[in-house]
Amino acid sequence: MGWIEKWFPRTGRCVIEGIRLAILNAILLAVGGMAIFLLFEAVDLLRKAGIPIPLPVWLVMVLLVMPYYVLMFQYGKAFGALCASKKPAAGFAVGLLGQLPSVLLLAVAINGELYRYISPQVWRVLFTMMSMIAFVAPVMVGLGSLDQK
Repeated sequence: MGWIEKWFPRTGRCVIEGIRLAILNAILLAVGGMAIFLLFEAVDLLRKAGIPIPLPVWLVMVLLVMPYYVLMFQYGKAFGALCASKKPAAGFAVGLLGQLPSVLLLAVAINGELYRYISPQVWRVLFTMMSMIAFVAPVMVGLGSLDQK
């Protein structure tokens, strides 16, 4: 956990901390996204081989997405403790700026027509999860910045 904490906020400035969150988010998307994609593709290959196995969406949600939301909340909480302005917009702005890699990944996946190259079921799950992360994570950062404990 120490390598993640070095990416946590050090100043109370929205732009700097938003960029820091965007870099952290890009690293997490690269590592976690590749793991999720490979897991879903492996399950899809097993399904094509005749083994009736469901996509492990619940496993990914519990082991990767939920901790990601907790991390976003903690990032917002650390930012809120350092931010001189206690306006809610500051935390949400950091969250929105930090989610630029997610939004860019979604745009590239849609414009690059990624759905043509992978299974429709895998595409549907990946697209839903990425959309959910892109919308919920900035809210988690914003709510974390408002936490006073």
